[in-house]
Amino acid sequence: MKPRVASFYENRLGRNDGNPLYVTNVLKRDYADRIEFHHLIPDPALQLEALGRFDCHFWIDWGEDGLTGVLPYTPIRPPHPNVYWASDTHLGPAYRFALADDCDAVFFAQQRAVEEYGRGEWLPHAVEPQAYNPAAIYAATPEALATAASVVRAKRWDLCFVGHLNTADRIAALDRLFKEFPSSWWASRRPGRSFERAADIYTQSRVVFNHAVQDDVNMRVFEVLATRSCLLTSEVPTLKALFTDGVHLVTYRDLDEAVDKARYYLAHDDARERIAAAGYAEVMAKHTMAHRVRRLLDVAGLSC
Repeated sequence: MKPRVASFYENRLGRNDGNPLYVTNVLKRDYADRIEFHHLIPDPALQLEALGRFDCHFWIDWGEDGLTGVLPYTPIRPPHPNVYWASDTHLGPAYRFALADDCDAVFFAQQRAVEEYGRGEWLPHAVEPQAYNPAAIYAATPEALATAASVVRAKRWDLCFVGHLNTADRIAALDRLFKEFPSSWWASRRPGRSFERAADIYTQSRVVFNHAVQDDVNMRVFEVLATRSCLLTSEVPTLKALFTDGVHLVTYRDLDEAVDKARYYLAHDDARERIAAAGYAEVMAKHTMAHRVRRLLDVAGLSC
């Protein structure tokens, strides 16, 4: 019999569900012949016993701690055996550490959380290429990179940012950059905005800006690289363990450096596109959601 796996998260709120949605997509797409997978709403009214025994229960961080007053129920805790992948420990560590106390295997998307919590494994964010390259604008594998390079989208904007204006530092950074580079584009990650739209904006921008909150190597890093775009991102401690500055992406330590580097790469097309191509190859080879799901399954004892 195929092992049975359940993943719990609420997906009826009309928002971008991020990692739980991506994990679900990979399990349904790549493991349908080997795993019986079920997505379940974590509502206490769910009669789990009626569904039979599951071999593993996944809890992929869906930001439920920020939905107080929105959800009409208090989410259940994942039954055992279970695997927990926390995404936002840099924003809400107390809640996530408490949940991790009741989990058999724990992963954190922020490396510092592993040290602070005292157990678990660092499992960084990743990209689901089907979400950020749905029209196959670029090749699906690094081996086909040469073909991909021939279909680079025409660039409309010098610089863009897609994301929330949720910190004063981020607002100040964008205000400075957009004044320095008038041919810029900003779009929010508001509910209902499609992955395809974000990817389309990235591919039409010469430089894509990223501003990390605290020390998070956020999902935007991987998503931008998967669209074969040149990423200009804030330097955070763990980023160098994944990518090389000046090879796969471009980092900055302060706003003056961000402006200087953006100006340089806007003036040097070959250097910019070379970095975009190398970043694309690296993220597709090592940092897709399929890579992360494989690790979750390995630790759960469900290697397929």
